[in-house]
Amino acid sequence: MARRLAPIALVWLAVLLAAGPAHATFPGRNGRIAFTETGTSEMDGPGTWTFALAVAAPATDEDPPPPSRELLFCEMSASSGCTLSDISSPSYSPDGRRIVFDAGEGIALVDANGRNLTVLPAVTENDGDPAFSKDGRRIVFTGKNEAGGTDVYVRRVDGRSARLVVEDAAEPAWSSRGALAWVRDRRVYVGAADGARERLVTAGINPDWSPSGRRLVLVRPTAPQRIDGRLHVVRPSGRRLRPVRGAVGSNPVWSPDGRGLAFDIIERGVFVKTLGRRGLRIVADSQIGDSGSRTVLHPAWRPLPRRR
Repeated sequence: MARRLAPIALVWLAVLLAAGPAHATFPGRNGRIAFTETGTSEMDGPGTWTFALAVAAPATDEDPPPPSRELLFCEMSASSGCTLSDISSPSYSPDGRRIVFDAGEGIALVDANGRNLTVLPAVTENDGDPAFSKDGRRIVFTGKNEAGGTDVYVRRVDGRSARLVVEDAAEPAWSSRGALAWVRDRRVYVGAADGARERLVTAGINPDWSPSGRRLVLVRPTAPQRIDGRLHVVRPSGRRLRPVRGAVGSNPVWSPDGRGLAFDIIERGVFVKTLGRRGLRIVADSQIGDSGSRTVLHPAWRPLPRRR
């Protein structure tokens, strides 16, 4: 059970929550859910941070969290040999074979089994929040601009040159129909893949497209400084805005079959909500106390090929 936040864990948690991740969910069968895992152990001395990319399946009904498997693990020390400075904002490719994620100041790719890690050449001082295109050949991501904010770029997975598509924007998400969604001033916008035909959807953050590309899930925070709130589903036109009953958190993503949502709850963990049903199913839990912490955030749902 989560306990009182230790001061050092509280500072780190604030850093983790400062930037919202990009998302992309593509159609298919529901695979396992990837998430980021950040920890610290005061028993090993202050400043002993670890971070990981892990996967797990949702629990059945009210069962405890199932075992998870770490795909990548790093310890923030000179002796660890890890070349990454962070692991956050994972997103699966349309075929479910690769994961792209924010590796700190740059973007990295890894196979779904944790092998073949590749860090892409930097485009700006701080690249992040990546997500795949529907053909799996390109990545949308954010890059730091001169004003200290972010712009949205598109680049090829093979690392070739990037192209600026939306200025002053964050949290990009690419739909299975080729449209982009992004956030500016805590409002969700949609447009074409090149940033053209920008249109306001509604107030909110953390957008993710449904697998069909016909709906968005987003978060409506309850206060200006908060990054969590009630989850809502809406059409790209802004019509049919509906709250998701019993779902308050952040960083939501659709299931590949379109029937559920995964999201994180601060200090509690990652959960799954089946649309139209009561209750939540746990994927992984956060454990935060005076002697150390384990915080799980940023779910990404793996699409598997449909059975023929």
